[in-house]
Amino acid sequence: MLVQLERLRSTGAGPPLAEVRTPYGPAVAVWRGDPADPPGAYHVEWTIDEGRATVRPAPGAGPAVRTEGGLLLLTGEFDGAGALRTGDGLVLLDLAAPPGRIEVAVPCEHAELYPYRL
Repeated sequence: MLVQLERLRSTGAGPPLAEVRTPYGPAVAVWRGDPADPPGAYHVEWTIDEGRATVRPAPGAGPAVRTEGGLLLLTGEFDGAGALRTGDGLVLLDLAAPPGRIEVAVPCEHAELYPYRL
């Protein structure tokens, strides 16, 4: 998924938290790139700690990414076999959930963004 890195903020220990804009909304997650990366556009892969995630049927329409109360919320189409499609982004998950539209909630510090180059 292509995101716009707005800023990195230090957590004191460990990697910084990234504030990003996605095509589907804003997010906050751990940045696994260089802590000195400047703001700008980055292609990223998402990973989440499934042990900290909760899943429910998705409210509303369309793919969505948002942050509320320290939680990252990803809404998309789950294939039932391990892939959540949030628009043009794909998040691989090891979750027991039926196929269909779901919302995955995970604390921001347990969601990670890995930037890569094409």
